[in-house]
Amino acid sequence: MTMQSMQCDVAIVGAGPTGLTIATLLGLAGLDVVLIERNPSTVQAPRAVSIDDESLRTMQACGLIENIIAQTALDYGAHYYSPSGKVFARIEPPGREYGYPRRSAFLQPEFEATLREGLSRFSNVRQLFSHNLETITDRSDGVDLQVTQHDGGSLQISAQWLAGCDGGRSMVRKHIGAQLQGTTYEEKWLIVDLAGTNERFRQTRVICDPARPAICLPGPFGRRRYEFMLHAGETEEEMERLETVKELLRASGPDENATIVRKQVYTFHARMCDIWRKGRVFIAGDAAHLTPPFAGQGMNSGVRDGHALAWRLAAVVKGELGEAVLDSYQTERAPHAWGLIEMAINIGRVMMPTSRVQAFFVHNAFRLMRFIPPLHAYFAQMKYKPKPFHRNGFVINAKNSALAGRMLFQPQVEFTDLTRKPLDDVIGNRFALIAWGENAQNTLAAAAQLDFGLGPLTHIAITPMRINIDRTADPAMLAVRDTSDLLAQQLPKGGEMLLLVRPDRYIMAAADTRAPGAMRQLAEDVCRMAAATRD
Repeated sequence: MTMQSMQCDVAIVGAGPTGLTIATLLGLAGLDVVLIERNPSTVQAPRAVSIDDESLRTMQACGLIENIIAQTALDYGAHYYSPSGKVFARIEPPGREYGYPRRSAFLQPEFEATLREGLSRFSNVRQLFSHNLETITDRSDGVDLQVTQHDGGSLQISAQWLAGCDGGRSMVRKHIGAQLQGTTYEEKWLIVDLAGTNERFRQTRVICDPARPAICLPGPFGRRRYEFMLHAGETEEEMERLETVKELLRASGPDENATIVRKQVYTFHARMCDIWRKGRVFIAGDAAHLTPPFAGQGMNSGVRDGHALAWRLAAVVKGELGEAVLDSYQTERAPHAWGLIEMAINIGRVMMPTSRVQAFFVHNAFRLMRFIPPLHAYFAQMKYKPKPFHRNGFVINAKNSALAGRMLFQPQVEFTDLTRKPLDDVIGNRFALIAWGENAQNTLAAAAQLDFGLGPLTHIAITPMRINIDRTADPAMLAVRDTSDLLAQQLPKGGEMLLLVRPDRYIMAAADTRAPGAMRQLAEDVCRMAAATRD
């Protein structure tokens, strides 16, 4: 049989949430993409059940947020219960800094199917399901992949870049010689997914009982998940028996006779790779890190990887930045991914007390926090979750600004015709030059005369909520008003700010233009960093 061949800018191995996110963002950028998946379809069984505000914001960048929201139960928290059945902690985060609730419930099969269907928008994205990656050969200017087709034929793909999103047993990870470092939990958990539920409580129930730690999680459309920790001596075969599952459900609520979609015992890991790139090959998602499920962040970390890698690859392939910008991918993502792994480990310690004595002290410590408002708010409002913040990487950390490296808040903004949109819909998937303050329009007009070394930028002037747009200013300069004053909560009070925002919504550089020469200095710093990627 004759071997067929094809060429592309980027090849992606693995059509899970991470790979689908990268394929979508690169498709929107106009790159030629080949997506390779060994299975005949996206995942059919329930897996991840929690999606956060950052991932929903990435789905907005993918142009699919309305479709995803239609399948998502937005905004829920968690109640933690002691062995006696009393609530000792409530985690109910209220903020929407990035435009969405901090925690929502979703169904991964529907989520992946929506992303895959969204790829049909792009003639430049080829989907190869039922195709198995056999070999990877590195070249100085690209990567060659040998793939077995569903009919047994062979296909050779020549790509400029390769993204390995092929899960915890990643072949691409092995190819680059990356090693997973960290720990594997001794405790195993039984996961039970139900097609319907008689339990109407909307929040997650976390049963922190050493006799049997358990979790009950709500889902959209009446779905529900139960999780039960196994004890020493309990086997997978025993715990997955229908009689055992029904007994556990009977002891946990009204769902003993509910339809079971899946019952499976899992081992959890807290591990991350030492390297995420070798030459023109990258890894992302579970191929790069494995997160315990206690914080619901495993899939979300993969989506973050996808957004971080996609905009960099797009900028390099299109010639907007040099290849050195790709070095900042792991520099930025690894610390945040590990921070979320550590958060999950700490939550696991609360969920899995080893004795009633330990449970007593931990639970009463949480109760006492109610009398210390700042400490109580830290937990109740989920402020313990590591904020997106890159101290190093493709950011300019000026001494007079604490903004660079942080994700920009996303308010609803109002145009002069009184229509409103989320800010990201105005920015688009590109670098943006944003002026904010009472004199934002004048600031933007001056900044537009400078060279930032990044090619075409979106230019936006944003006034605070209390300041109307100046209708006598140059109409060619896009101006909007922050209707919620959300940016005023993030940016310096009274400042006249100029922000250079990346396609993944992180602030690359920031300056208060009231300082003499600050605007020109910012432009020079950005130019210098962009030029350094080409050296």
